[in-house]
Amino acid sequence: MFYRVPGTDGKTTSALDVNLVYSKFLFVTLKEHARARTRLRDAGSCIARGFFNDFHADGSPNPSSNETVQFLKATTTRQCHDGLLSAEYVAHVTAKYRPRLVDIEAELVRRLGDAASVKAVDGSVKMPRYASAALQEYVDTGAASRQSGQTAGNVIIFPMSKTPAWWSMNILERHAYFYPHTDRKTGGQAEGHAVAAEAGTQTIYRRLYHNPDGYQRAGEYDFITYFECADEHMATFDLVRQALRDERRNPEWRFVIEGPEWRGRRVLRW
Repeated sequence: MFYRVPGTDGKTTSALDVNLVYSKFLFVTLKEHARARTRLRDAGSCIARGFFNDFHADGSPNPSSNETVQFLKATTTRQCHDGLLSAEYVAHVTAKYRPRLVDIEAELVRRLGDAASVKAVDGSVKMPRYASAALQEYVDTGAASRQSGQTAGNVIIFPMSKTPAWWSMNILERHAYFYPHTDRKTGGQAEGHAVAAEAGTQTIYRRLYHNPDGYQRAGEYDFITYFECADEHMATFDLVRQALRDERRNPEWRFVIEGPEWRGRRVLRW
């Protein structure tokens, strides 16, 4: 059953579309002058005040879990001069109230000044859209719990969108792509998203963030997929990454528009 709740525009919307927690990824590209790193360190200390540092997250209950900050440092070389792939540093901040994240972004930009550029990508946590009770049990059984930054230090941030053809399908049609099913295009049997990703279930922590303002917005992403894992499981991550992109195993990928993939390490502070 789908419940309807009031929307901010006076209309009603599905409970699946309600933003439960807001998130902001702040991609920072330093400019070449001596004071840039000092400013970055000071700015990071400032925006962290009042937030739980997710470097210490270990899967145990945390009363401040909706007010968190995570500092990240790139492990790949700069691939462009601006945007996500130029960023040497990322701050990932979550809060229950979105205006607080807007203030954090403004404060970071103000403190960095001309020492760096900041590119923000917004996300939110929503209710699962394509998870039946059976699928949720399948995914949750043996699923990796969150570990601290000392144990699971690798981070992959992967924004993406879905094609108009995906959104033109009704929700039950889209739902089918996450299960084993008969591929409409080839007539063959396909594993579906959940089975194709199964190899990483026990070792890779995953979180999905939705665009809080909706999907199919020009110049924005529909989703941000966020992963954490230990060094010894990076090879598994790459195998899962390849499996999900195999359209014979996971036909859903025909409808994916990939954004830039950012890789880095969780750090206690910048």
